[in-house]
Amino acid sequence: MERKKTVLLCVTGGIAAYKIATLASMLVKTGYDVKVVMTQNATNFINPLVFETLTQHKCLIDTFDRNFEYSVEHVTLAKWADIVMIAPATANVIGKLAHGIADDMLTTTVMACAECKKILAPEMPCEPFINACPAQMISCSAIIRAREVSFTRVMISFDIGGTMRLII
Repeated sequence: MERKKTVLLCVTGGIAAYKIATLASMLVKTGYDVKVVMTQNATNFINPLVFETLTQHKCLIDTFDRNFEYSVEHVTLAKWADIVMIAPATANVIGKLAHGIADDMLTTTVMACAECKKILAPEMPCEPFINACPAQMISCSAIIRAREVSFTRVMISFDIGGTMRLII
């Protein structure tokens, strides 16, 4: 029997975080095994219980959470994942990843992912992202691309019959 592809969905603290529940649901329905890591700020936009219900896995937020079987959790997750998707990726998290700042469960886990495909879906349109601090953000983009991270816009659309489609 072929093993399910595994997706580590990393949710950051932007208003689009609530939309990622639909993405998690669609990935599970498509046959992926999905686990979710959230930043503390993301919990202000959507409750972790939503992701736990959709994925049937504990949603991880705190690097130092003691309610799990002993392991170095961020390393275990990094080895487990075939794909890491950071969606929505806030400018804050993009900057941290570009400069090697790993100060929470999400950033330490993504930094530990050496073998898997990484997809980053910026929350903001490209113009504000680049115009915020042009030299710094273009530098961040270049650094992240050098680390073999793909950028994408994740969109969910509904066809006439009301069926959801994931557009990447």
